[in-house]
Amino acid sequence: MLSTALAVAAALSCKPKPAATPTTPPAEDGAPEQNLNLEFGKAADQWLDETFTRHPYRAVEVGLHEYDGMLPDVSETALTKETQALEAALQKFEAFDPAGLEPELRVERGVIIQQIRADLFEVSRRRQPWTNPMYYLAALDLAAYISREYAPLPERAAAITRLANGTPQHLRNAMGRLEAKLPRTFVDTALLQVRGTIEFVEKDVRTATAGLTGKAQSDLDAGLAAMAAALKEYEAFLVERRKTATDDFALGAEMFVEMLRETQGFDVSVERLRELGQADLDRNFAALEAATKALNPKKPLVKVVAKVTADKPATDGVLAEATQQSEAMRKFLLDKDLITIPSEDVAEVRPSPPFMRWNSAFLSPAGVFEKAALPSFYYISPPDPAWPKKQQQAYVPGKTDLLFITIHEVWPGHFLHGLHIKANRSRVLKSSWNYAMGEGWAHYTEEMMWDAGVSDDPAVHVGQLQNALLRNVRYLSAIGLHTGEMTVEQSFQMFRDKAFQDEANARQQAARGTFDPMYLSYTLGKLAILKLRDDVKAKWEADGKTFSLKDFHDALLSYGAAPLPVIREAMLGPDAGPIL
Repeated sequence: MLSTALAVAAALSCKPKPAATPTTPPAEDGAPEQNLNLEFGKAADQWLDETFTRHPYRAVEVGLHEYDGMLPDVSETALTKETQALEAALQKFEAFDPAGLEPELRVERGVIIQQIRADLFEVSRRRQPWTNPMYYLAALDLAAYISREYAPLPERAAAITRLANGTPQHLRNAMGRLEAKLPRTFVDTALLQVRGTIEFVEKDVRTATAGLTGKAQSDLDAGLAAMAAALKEYEAFLVERRKTATDDFALGAEMFVEMLRETQGFDVSVERLRELGQADLDRNFAALEAATKALNPKKPLVKVVAKVTADKPATDGVLAEATQQSEAMRKFLLDKDLITIPSEDVAEVRPSPPFMRWNSAFLSPAGVFEKAALPSFYYISPPDPAWPKKQQQAYVPGKTDLLFITIHEVWPGHFLHGLHIKANRSRVLKSSWNYAMGEGWAHYTEEMMWDAGVSDDPAVHVGQLQNALLRNVRYLSAIGLHTGEMTVEQSFQMFRDKAFQDEANARQQAARGTFDPMYLSYTLGKLAILKLRDDVKAKWEADGKTFSLKDFHDALLSYGAAPLPVIREAMLGPDAGPIL
């Protein structure tokens, strides 16, 4: 997965902003269509500026550092104003006639409308500020300020101090709003996050800013102390809320369908979703049976999978293995001419910093708007050296599993996707990320690379299929958990039986489905991209155009991480047909 803040201030009119999306200059006679394009461009720029002001951590994440140190206003008044502003913006952008806009701007219109609908759904329908204690923690992420030297340390430290000083009021607003009965898994996960953040603030930030002196140091120390105290108060609040927590997390079938429509643009029934997910799981499981029989026809599937999984690099050799894999996958893309690589940038393979070891392996990209040339990191978390040797080795991923993690995170998954987004000229597309497109692309590339011939070893195929089955079970668990057809315990067992997860990971995956129902997006997006590929191939060939994977992939990623229904219409036209 991409390293990104979980979940989803001051006026900035005098501050510099990235250039707006290029538009065609108006004709001398003021042609109406050119005026409409200019009007839309101004509205899109204004919408982005207002969105970043309401959610400054989103801006910092993409490299817009004029928003450094700011916190969102999460007072009751601000939430009411945000809802009103979103409703007004939705009316404004829906009023733009897409037929009168240039093709690029039609895509931007679709992106903006979908994002507005998603934000409205999260606040008004899922009621995240009232029901999810994790909602308030995304804005408190300080990792962006210490993971890269985008500015001198005193400047970054001043931003940290500003954010830290605003934390007590931010969390007071949270504690005054969260309901008395919260879903248990939400509280438990928030407690894990807040405890990790406390440790991060008290240890890692101080270590990373050790070079400060004088007033800058004393101001930072005071700010971090206030932030840690506020986080500990929030922790105590959540411990109390744990006593009244419930198992009432399910959205219900109707709202589940609404969530997909409003946040991703997928208008699909639960029955159709379930049918497609089960079919993909069955397809992958049958392929796994064939691969394991090719490896050893006499042994049970589970034992063959366990043997493949046990083939691991040494504990101190994981980074070297991932580096070799990363280089090999980039070369494979070039040799097979599967996709354009827009720049010579690469992701550096590094051990995860201590404060980022909540995930075993992930991409931490430089923001697409960064002005300086900053590195992106493919982080792999080492096992805790305090663990027994056997436990350390068990934590290390198998070689084939690691290969497809590398494909997913780097080449040609998230990192290469990010290079295409950075190269995009549209400010809207550079600023936007959609769950089903982002994770769908990265997951699609795993199967695509196997099909393209990255290996003919059945053991490698087992690695690809293990990753696919994990995403299949997430998909079916999300549907089952939120329609009331599956308990958390049944989800846990499915992760054990069909995705071959160990007990701890299976429990974590099942719990994640309760608060992140959109983790079905990996498989959802993959299936939509596979269907789009088939449909584009048929259209191009019918139009007399030769189809190639490279042309398809380049065309797909030219739309950044726009919602897949928006991309589908852009590539196939208004009569594009169903997305699934």
